[in-house]
Amino acid sequence: MFAKDKAPDCNNCKFKLDCLYNFLGLEAQKKWIEIRSACSFSDKDQIYSEGEPPKGIYVVCMGRVKIYSTDFQGQQLITWIRHPAEIFGHFALFSEKEFTCNAEAMGNALISFIDGKTFKLFMDCFPGVYSLMLKKMSMENRAMQLKLKDTAYKPAKSKIAHTLIKHISFKTKDTPTPTIYGLKRTEIAEITGLALETVVRCLSDLEKKKIIKRSPNYIKILDYESLVKIAK
Repeated sequence: MFAKDKAPDCNNCKFKLDCLYNFLGLEAQKKWIEIRSACSFSDKDQIYSEGEPPKGIYVVCMGRVKIYSTDFQGQQLITWIRHPAEIFGHFALFSEKEFTCNAEAMGNALISFIDGKTFKLFMDCFPGVYSLMLKKMSMENRAMQLKLKDTAYKPAKSKIAHTLIKHISFKTKDTPTPTIYGLKRTEIAEITGLALETVVRCLSDLEKKKIIKRSPNYIKILDYESLVKIAK
């Protein structure tokens, strides 16, 4: 259950530079801290489900959240993986339509929440938030268009390389061996729209070429420059 006393301190958050909070004025920041509540989720806990009416906006404070839809055969298609400092649930809130996807914790996650009515009042009080949200949604729409283009035209290995780069852990992105934690082969298939067999074959090929190294819990990137070239 979301509660105000569970909300983390935004000022001391290591992800705040990428968060909406960082782009607010001082008064808006104070109000943002005041109106948030938070809740901890365990791996595979459902945050909301397809068909539910939107209740507000969510912010990933720690961990990751998978946004996905499921077809009639139970196969998943991952639309987004939300990382720390990223907002989700806002498209349904602003459209005033039910969710067309599900949100599920990937590992342990701490999620902040602002109910819809309160967030709309917050934007009315601080109109600059409207332009921030419009820019964010425009950038996400652009990213989705590029993803659809990649799905249609990029070869399988390029899609997988791009997915690995996009999901490098925050802690390791500036180290000699950037690392992806907790991203399963099935999830790579769901993100890229590829068959699991294709993902397995491409990962094996990347490992043989010493571009990546796999273990049950992580994928280390040994040759980042080569992976970037493949992703392009």
